[in-house]
Amino acid sequence: MSLLSFFNGFIEKYRFNNDTLKKLLDHYFFDLKYYLNQAASIEGFSHLLNISTEQLDQISKAHYSRSFDQLLNEYRYGHFLKEIQSPINDNLSLESIFKLSGFENNEKYIEYVQQKKDLFNQTVNKI
Repeated sequence: MSLLSFFNGFIEKYRFNNDTLKKLLDHYFFDLKYYLNQAASIEGFSHLLNISTEQLDQISKAHYSRSFDQLLNEYRYGHFLKEIQSPINDNLSLESIFKLSGFENNEKYIEYVQQKKDLFNQTVNKI
C-alpha cells in the first residue's frame, strides 16, 4: 500500500464523516460568523466545505432542525436584534444595521420576517 493510497483512504474516511462536517460547519458558520456575509448562500457554503448542497442541507436539518437557508436567516435575524438594541449603533441607519447583520437590504429582512410570521400562523392554525 503506497503512502498516497493510505492518505486518500484516510481523507475519504474522515472527510465525509458527519461529525467532522458538523464541526467544520460550526467553525465557519458560528465561530467565523459566515452568516454575516451578505453573499452567503447554500451554494457558497457547500463549496467551502466541498460537499453538495443536498448534503449541507441534510446536515443542517439533522443537527439544527432547519434547512441551511433557514439557519442562515435565523442567525442573521438574531444578530440584527442584538445590533438594533446596542447603544453603539444609535447613529446608524436601519439599512446599515440590516447590512451589518448579513441581509442585502431591508426588503430581504422583511421577506424573512414575513416568512417567519407565516410559518408561525400555520403552526398555530394546526393546533
